[in-house]
Amino acid sequence: MSIISTIGEKCKKCYACIKSCPAHAIKVKDGKASVISFRCISCGHCTTVCSQNAKVVLSYFNELKNDIASKEIDALVAPSFAVSFLDVGDKFVGALKALGFKNVYEVGFGADLVSLAYKKYLRENREKTVIATPCPAIVKYVQKYEPEMIDLLAPIVSPMVACARVAKTINPSRKVAFIGPCIAKIDEKSNYARDIDYSITFEELKLWIVENKVDTEKLGAADFDPPRAYAGSIYPVTGGLLRCTEKLDDVVYNEVIVTEGKERVLMVLDSIKKGALKGKFIDMLFCMGCIEGPKICSELNYFEKKSTMAAYVKNRFSEANKEKWEAEIEKYKNIDLSVKFESEEVSEIKEADPAEIKKVLIEMGKFQPQDELNCGACGYPSCRAKARAVIAGLAEKEMCLPYVIEKLEENLDLLEQSNSMLKSTQNELIQKEKLVSLGQMAAGVAHEINNPLGTVLLYAHMLNEQIENEEMKSDVKTIITEINRTKEIITGMLNFSRENKLSILEFDFTEFLAGLCARCCSDYLSIGINMTIMIDCPENIAIEADQTALAQVFTNLISNAKDAIVEAKRESGRIAIWVVKHDEELIITLTDNGTGIPRDKFPKLFTPFFTTKGYGKGTGLGLPVVYGIIKMHRGKITVDSVFGESTTFKIILPLKSTTSPGMLG
Repeated sequence: MSIISTIGEKCKKCYACIKSCPAHAIKVKDGKASVISFRCISCGHCTTVCSQNAKVVLSYFNELKNDIASKEIDALVAPSFAVSFLDVGDKFVGALKALGFKNVYEVGFGADLVSLAYKKYLRENREKTVIATPCPAIVKYVQKYEPEMIDLLAPIVSPMVACARVAKTINPSRKVAFIGPCIAKIDEKSNYARDIDYSITFEELKLWIVENKVDTEKLGAADFDPPRAYAGSIYPVTGGLLRCTEKLDDVVYNEVIVTEGKERVLMVLDSIKKGALKGKFIDMLFCMGCIEGPKICSELNYFEKKSTMAAYVKNRFSEANKEKWEAEIEKYKNIDLSVKFESEEVSEIKEADPAEIKKVLIEMGKFQPQDELNCGACGYPSCRAKARAVIAGLAEKEMCLPYVIEKLEENLDLLEQSNSMLKSTQNELIQKEKLVSLGQMAAGVAHEINNPLGTVLLYAHMLNEQIENEEMKSDVKTIITEINRTKEIITGMLNFSRENKLSILEFDFTEFLAGLCARCCSDYLSIGINMTIMIDCPENIAIEADQTALAQVFTNLISNAKDAIVEAKRESGRIAIWVVKHDEELIITLTDNGTGIPRDKFPKLFTPFFTTKGYGKGTGLGLPVVYGIIKMHRGKITVDSVFGESTTFKIILPLKSTTSPGMLG
């Protein structure tokens, strides 16, 4: 039977329950942390650390509420109620009877009986190490994980069971309900079904009082039904068993170990197993005392709870009738408080092979010892402990927070790259669509204009030959010049739209570029432009491409660079060309020291008819043609510029052609 279970949709992968569980009873699957029932000791620590309330505790609450209307039921209340119900005070018993309980007993009286049983047992077993058994979580841990220590468990029932047997002795026909802060008591109840019929928590009792609208202000003060507790009320605090048993420490010659909290409990058990502790009586609580039980329902801190509990016990002592209490003890001293604990051994998690651990660590990005951060975010104390849990099927690699963050960062980088590539592809498609549309339009316009323009040019030449007036002759020459410029524009439009085919051949790119640059320099020097073209290119680079088309590309780029240098009025023009062979690509960078291009003009550079040159100095078709040729070669072209200083074009071309002969432009 599972006392604690998980609501999967509420589990948010914080893994706090793994860190808090002393029994390694948490298994993670698909990111959800569930409780392994056969490993669980019902300590309830996982419920206290779960901020999402994803852990659910088995409840007898509804069953008890339904039965109390038709059955006679007595309540057994844990002494720590004094911490949980401060606002109710001495009206607490009255509130329970208002809910329908017949008698309300103090479990503290059961603690008094149990303390006497311990005193007797320790006298009879002076040389034996004895582990106290009031805490069911301690008992369950020993039964499951330290079965060789079962003989050390004191064979004495808990105060809850002792009090239940007293109640059954008084009213054998009545049912009994335990009310306290402990989840492990719900599990313990299942082992003592003849003694205890229901077990609910202080949390559920508070809810019940609210649901039934019990007005405690109208209730009178009422004490517990006899037999009443004496020193047993101090049990909820650390060492309570020792305190309520007069001079018990003398019985075992001061060889007593008292501790609380799961970490210390596990250390003590480990030391006992190793024979490192010589204590004769071990009094331990898995919680920091019952006042820190998982269902205590109090806003007080530990020390405030301890102080409140001490004040309550002091008040009980002052009001107690010791003679009457001793008579009650005498009356019930023969109730059987013995128990025999059996092993419920759970096999340990198998130690994994070092090679398997190493493999899992590598899968989590832990390649070197320094990569093992041991941050504990996964709930395990170390990366290796987590790896063992993964191998055992209790954990998942994705529980490693640094690993997940690293993967997330990698995925974000990949997403950013994908977005960048997508944006670039979209821009290229938009540009291509523009070029296609403009190309089709340009072809039509060029065809319609070219024929009449030829006629105009013919008659302009004839007129120029016939006119003798120099002033009129100058005007006609201007007409001829503008007509020729218009024809250049039309020729550019036709080149842009013409269905030229690529003629792919292998040639020496180094020799090709050197020859082209030499011709350009010679042409520029012949017209008085002082310019140097520097080439940094490896020798004997073979490339498969259309040599004529690439000549048009570099001629256009060098011509544009020359025009920019002239416009900038540089004393010495300089064009630098760097060629780098990288894998199966050729990277060509062309930089000039001209005027530069404003950055806001970049998006329009490859758009037909856009030019940065002055009127009459450019058609706006050179760069679109360059762009089209490079794209036909399955290449890339980009531009960067510092306005007023320089411009750089970067071209990437494949060395081996993957292009089928197709349209150019």
